[in-house]
Amino acid sequence: MSKELRDFTVAATVHSPDNLPHKDGEQMYADDVVEEMRDAVTAALDEWYQRRGHELLACEPLVG
Repeated sequence: MSKELRDFTVAATVHSPDNLPHKDGEQMYADDVVEEMRDAVTAALDEWYQRRGHELLACEPLVG
């Protein structure tokens, strides 16, 4: 049985900076929001991989 590389996309529309909260006293921007989302997805996938994903995948998933 051969292995297959698969991927999927997560898309989001970020508010303008005027409508984003400040974080640690600094204005947030779209890149900050995407970084926070990436961290959340990575943490969730890491947990899933430890619990179940290692049975299904040839190696740990990468979040880009």
